[in-house]
Amino acid sequence: MTPRFAALASHYLLEACFCRPGEGHDKGGVEARGKAVRQQALVPIPVGPTLAVINAALLAQMDARLDTQRDATGQTIGVRFTEEQRLLRAAPLPFAAEATTFATVSPRALVRLEGAVYSVPSRWAGLDLIVRIGATTVTIVGREGTRIQHPRKRFGQRSIDYRHYLAELARKPQAVRQVLPDLLRDLGDPFPAIWDQLHGAHGPREAARLFAKVLGQLETYGAAVMVSALTRALATGTPLLLAVTPARSTPACVALDAVPAPLRDIAVTSGCAADYDGWLLGGAA
Repeated sequence: MTPRFAALASHYLLEACFCRPGEGHDKGGVEARGKAVRQQALVPIPVGPTLAVINAALLAQMDARLDTQRDATGQTIGVRFTEEQRLLRAAPLPFAAEATTFATVSPRALVRLEGAVYSVPSRWAGLDLIVRIGATTVTIVGREGTRIQHPRKRFGQRSIDYRHYLAELARKPQAVRQVLPDLLRDLGDPFPAIWDQLHGAHGPREAARLFAKVLGQLETYGAAVMVSALTRALATGTPLLLAVTPARSTPACVALDAVPAPLRDIAVTSGCAADYDGWLLGGAA
């Protein structure tokens, strides 16, 4: 019994009963039913650009058979299945059909699994993390419980999310230009429009420097705050760097009781820029 099958049996409280080796007639009914399903749904072999597309097509094919009449009373598959559902027990939490393993994050914040490479946040570099490998996805779990999910790749392929490297890109503006198409794809709206505005106004090198500042603020304050601020800036024409600069907080007023008694009667007047102009003119005269 494999570890994942043992986990499945433990999750649903099943007692595994295996056939005898070399005794094909022990499981003839199962083999016959499997052959029927294969001939009905898998001949010819389904093809498609992705496994998700193939699965969707097979599900649509199965659903189309719900109206097929199957018994002498004229009941269809759909009617009989609805009747059967009433007799079924409520299903427990679904079993995660994923293989669990451990992986070490490289200094470049990459995880190598089965010959494929996946990115994680740069702050995870050097950590040993739990990885759950499913049929179509790979989930990497950080120590704080954060989950990073990638589409599962084949040997030699890479799945890189450049949002994981915002802190490094904020310090290296010219690296922004090298990964710009993929970075804008991962960031999504409104960042392509932000780059276009900066590039049109300042040129590629200066735009990369300014865009790196935006990425730094994005890493500091998060997408929820920055996307809203940048979207408003684009709509109102507010300078972008001004929009991403946090507003200064108003200094709190000190209660009179908190001031030492000898200092309470001292009044300090605030300065005014116009006073300096007067002093300069007076000095010139």
